[in-house]
Amino acid sequence: MKTIRLTIATTVGLLCLNAVTIGCKREAVARTGTEQQVDDALIEQVKTAFRNSPAFKFPDVQAVAFKGKVQLSGFVLSEDQKRSAESIAKSIPGVVAVENNISLKH
Repeated sequence: MKTIRLTIATTVGLLCLNAVTIGCKREAVARTGTEQQVDDALIEQVKTAFRNSPAFKFPDVQAVAFKGKVQLSGFVLSEDQKRSAESIAKSIPGVVAVENNISLKH
């Protein structure tokens, strides 16, 4: 019984250590100052478009950008609102793709 517990504990420990070291092997992707400014401008444009849209008033939605790709996250009340957020983000000049990770509130 002690051998089984020790084996399980060792296996779990090694799996945890392996997960940590795998996560550390990611190389950072460097952005130039210009790329950072473009991404920041896209984020601001998406946020402004959300605020100015008469149909979209949801403060629980966030946007981040990386090299023209915008990722949306947060919460809305319906699928229509989720699609609306994606459509608004796609309409911003300079946005090359939108990843819609918005969740529905239950």
